[in-house]
Amino acid sequence: MTLSNFVSAEIYYSEAPKDGSKPITYTTPGPNGEFQRNFESLPREVQVENLRGREHTVSLDKNGFAFIHAPAQHKAFLNDAEVEKEYYPEVVDHIKKFTGASRVVIFDH
Repeated sequence: MTLSNFVSAEIYYSEAPKDGSKPITYTTPGPNGEFQRNFESLPREVQVENLRGREHTVSLDKNGFAFIHAPAQHKAFLNDAEVEKEYYPEVVDHIKKFTGASRVVIFDH
């Protein structure tokens, strides 16, 4: 694989709370309207590999992600309520079929 198959990208990773406690995101927005949490997200420069044509070489068990060909019926991703009502059920069905899961929880789209 030549280096041209990689691209440098800044990806945010969660950093564990400094006090050693379990990371928590609170479900009620704070005074500024944002959800509060006891951990930070910090950017890291990483090399991302182009897997086009080799999508089959990764798996959920081995890599923590997988490529699934599942074209969405929902096309307009402009309204959060519509996304939750129309797209979420599609995603849940695809994930259940792919993984065999009996329950799927979607959060933070």
